[in-house]
Amino acid sequence: MATPNFFTSARVVRPLLVLALGSALAFPAMVSPASPASATSAKQGSAADHGKARRAGDERGTMLAWSRFVDLDFSAARIVVGRPDGGPVRELTSSSDGVQDIDPKFSPDGSRVLFERDLPDGSTQVVVVNVDGTGEHVLPLGCVDPCAADVSPTWAPDGQHVYFTRVVGPFDQVNGSATSAVLWRARLNGRDLTRISEPGIDGAFEEYLATFAPAGYMVFLRLRNSDIHSAAFRRDPDGHLTQLTGYSLDADELSVSPAAQGPSKDLVVFETFGHGAPDGIAAAVATVPATCKSRARCAGRVRFLTSPRSLPDQHFNPSWAPDGRQIAFVRFSFVDPGPAVGDIWRMDWNGNHQRPVSTSPLFEFRPAWAQRSR
Repeated sequence: MATPNFFTSARVVRPLLVLALGSALAFPAMVSPASPASATSAKQGSAADHGKARRAGDERGTMLAWSRFVDLDFSAARIVVGRPDGGPVRELTSSSDGVQDIDPKFSPDGSRVLFERDLPDGSTQVVVVNVDGTGEHVLPLGCVDPCAADVSPTWAPDGQHVYFTRVVGPFDQVNGSATSAVLWRARLNGRDLTRISEPGIDGAFEEYLATFAPAGYMVFLRLRNSDIHSAAFRRDPDGHLTQLTGYSLDADELSVSPAAQGPSKDLVVFETFGHGAPDGIAAAVATVPATCKSRARCAGRVRFLTSPRSLPDQHFNPSWAPDGRQIAFVRFSFVDPGPAVGDIWRMDWNGNHQRPVSTSPLFEFRPAWAQRSR
């Protein structure tokens, strides 16, 4: 079996397959595992009933994109697109052996897909392609030595800028971490390159996965290099930071709800245990409100949408639907001697009504959801 590509830095110096899978560390006592039913209040139950009545129409005019390995040897990964209710899937990219196209993200108007391309020599590219597969081009972000990679690209709300993590060597910090791996922003033509992360964190922390709420704040992932644990943070427009999850929960692959109103407004969905779960614990999908005033207040409001006790099944890589009423995610299962099975599933915003989208024999991961462009 071919080994998926390796990268640089504390979060990305792991095989791509490990990054796709998720899993974690100590299960924190401060968070109680909750079934979808027990994790919801009376208000949520009422909203779930309303959502059930509207479910048939919620997904119309939307599409999903995700990464799919081309064979059981993981020799390459391509971006595919399909409907959330299943049906035919179309390849959007045609990567060759050793090339991994991962992390698709739709532009705000749904007309383009941004993704990360990982090459056999360990280098990366940030690429944009139209949803019909035309116009593919690499963004000229200017990563040159000592820059080692630009990774985890996401769109700015204006559709004219991208956010990404620039990884800069040498890799001589704690645990072999990069000199710097923090958030930057640039125009699609590579101009106006601007650092977003606060100064003074380089080498000690890394930041990834900028995602934006309708209210204007940003939610992102911060990784602590001293022990390779990660947590969700909110950054307000004035620069104020609030930690939303504890590092022991090891949040990863997060995004904030695009809903401007309704029950999922200001909810952050994330995968837990993103760097390796302890024995007996499964990676899971959970939510936390982005509006908590402190980490201590957030701790009691973490809700698991899938069970962390579901082995051999695990669940990760969540992504919001455009209206915030549903979540796409990966359901993963592995029983020795394999093979590993990763399928795209979806569920209501509160974890109810889980059902498959794609059940290909090929391993699938990292879904993204968008409104169809007009």
